[in-house]
Amino acid sequence: MSEKEQAHKPDRQALSLSGQEQKVFPVLRHASLLKKYPDRWVTKAHTADTVLLYALDLGEGYTLIEQSLLTAAACTEDKLHQHAMENLQNLPFSVKTQKVAGNSIHFISPQDGYAASRILLDSVIRTFDEQKQGDALGVAIPHQDVLVIADMVGDAGANLLARLTYDFASKGQVPISVLPFYWEDGELTPFIVVSHGSETAVQRKPPTA
Repeated sequence: MSEKEQAHKPDRQALSLSGQEQKVFPVLRHASLLKKYPDRWVTKAHTADTVLLYALDLGEGYTLIEQSLLTAAACTEDKLHQHAMENLQNLPFSVKTQKVAGNSIHFISPQDGYAASRILLDSVIRTFDEQKQGDALGVAIPHQDVLVIADMVGDAGANLLARLTYDFASKGQVPISVLPFYWEDGELTPFIVVSHGSETAVQRKPPTA
């Protein structure tokens, strides 16, 4: 649980979505969360490894939006998603870039609790894709407080992103995915780096059933 989630434990009986639409934001979690609580929260498919949920921001913290809150507000899932995405688009952020062995690694990590959620902003990712100079664009959401975008040169660039993703995921308070993704025309494909002795190979990970 992140600092933002820990900072404020709301009285659930007092929670309401009515009139709070501007405080709704999308958040991402590992898909395994739904195996334990399959029907608790309002969700939307994201990838085979990750799932989209929604947060009601309470200032010092937020709570994940449960189905009961949505029902009580007579709101639809589509409308909730629309509010969440509009609010996310209005949040400012900055980008820090590092050059490593010819690869440009961009870090988006505003301290607002929704850094990883920026992977949902298609126009932002497309801009990085249009400006890339390498062979492929990689993205990673190792934990909720960072989005990593990599302008990758060959398998070496993919290997670099994979190592960064694993390292970041092990240190984040709310880990999301240890696997990075190729971003190709709006599609996210996770990949892994497999070692064969002293050599490594990048393998795309097929969707799980």
